[in-house]
Amino acid sequence: MSTTTFKSKIAVHRWLVDNGWQISKTQFYDHCKDGLLRPRKGDGLFAVKAVEKYATLHVRKAETGQKESDLEAKIREEKLTLNLERERIGLETEKFNLEKKLGRYVLASDVELMIVARAVAFMAHLNHTIQASVPDWIDVVRGDQAMAPQLVEAISRAVEQRMGDFAVNAEFDILLEANE
Repeated sequence: MSTTTFKSKIAVHRWLVDNGWQISKTQFYDHCKDGLLRPRKGDGLFAVKAVEKYATLHVRKAETGQKESDLEAKIREEKLTLNLERERIGLETEKFNLEKKLGRYVLASDVELMIVARAVAFMAHLNHTIQASVPDWIDVVRGDQAMAPQLVEAISRAVEQRMGDFAVNAEFDILLEANE
């Protein structure tokens, strides 16, 4: 027997088992009978390449218990799954980037700056309102401690009015000056 051909089915079966393939003699002979492995026309020998191809498609590996083609199919399926997942992530990233370009997303740091700016503006307006309203509030209570509830009510109305002004969507210019 040469290294590239086998003279008999029993030699092929022995080679398969010796090379890590798991197949019984009965199953092997059934495969041959079904035409899954045929000898070459002319000389009746079995070529190693034909035996290897047959084994890859129809015989399980002894170490894994799986056919090579099953293992390859599983690997291909895992690769396709990973590629599909990559494509989904890429599509989600593209959608997010488009939404961001359209202005539907704002950076968290920008939101924080907007909140701080609005709070600074609110405090400035509220302080101005209080300073501007003090003469009126003094007139309301005429310096009388007993009229404290009327003073609280007047201040509360002024604060509520300023809060209402800030409840609308508006832009503010804030000038921050350092205290020296």
